[in-house]
Amino acid sequence: MRRAGTLAALFVALLLPGVARAQATPTAKQISAAKAYLKAREGRRAFAVIDGDGRLDGINIHARFVTASVVKAMLLVEYLRKVDGSDRELTARERARLGPMIRVSDNDAATAIYRHVRDGGLRRIAEVAGMTDFVIGPESIRSCRCSARSWARAQISAADQARLFYALDRVLPERFRPYAKGLLETVVAEQSWGIPAVARPAGWRVFFKVGLRSTGRGGLIHQAARLERGGTVIAIAVLTDGNPSYGYGMRSVRGVGRLLASAPAAG
Repeated sequence: MRRAGTLAALFVALLLPGVARAQATPTAKQISAAKAYLKAREGRRAFAVIDGDGRLDGINIHARFVTASVVKAMLLVEYLRKVDGSDRELTARERARLGPMIRVSDNDAATAIYRHVRDGGLRRIAEVAGMTDFVIGPESIRSCRCSARSWARAQISAADQARLFYALDRVLPERFRPYAKGLLETVVAEQSWGIPAVARPAGWRVFFKVGLRSTGRGGLIHQAARLERGGTVIAIAVLTDGNPSYGYGMRSVRGVGRLLASAPAAG
């Protein structure tokens, strides 16, 4: 009888949520290590992570940064939502703009897409994704002591970018989901530094966008990513400004990614 009771208890623990839970990914220890690491780096810096249970954590998660090219993921999602609302397929010309905008971060392609999305579309997808810190500022942006036009005036937080990438399957139209995620997963090799470089060897599929530009503070380096492995989804966003060099900022992003995502799959 004791053996049967033990087996029954194990069966219940495996099937019923809340009875026995697997350790969250990433663990609290990993998140604490990432916080300590990034706090010791130079410049303005923030990261946010949404773990496999949907919990948000990080440092300076609501601090606003000028977006740079990370906003192109928002342009992609909102443009596809507009096309879906028109009940039509993408044209070859549209694909010829959306692909380079994401995969090689082409600015001219992004500007062409922005002409259709505009500020209202960016605000709309921010609301749908639950991005509470998103703003579109003036051309002169005090936080980075720099100027920007059109889509580059958007300002983001690490929390908001983590929310967007975590919610990709929800906010993307179902029929365009494979296309959009295919672009975000096949960003060219020279831009696949940071989180993808450390997460892919650990078995994660990585869907991501990067942002780089010079500001009055120094180098601005951002990366936001959605990671999928088995049935687990996590999202990581690392935003930095005032880096002494682009390489330094890239190493900061990689360091956070390594601490949060490089552990092998359980079992």
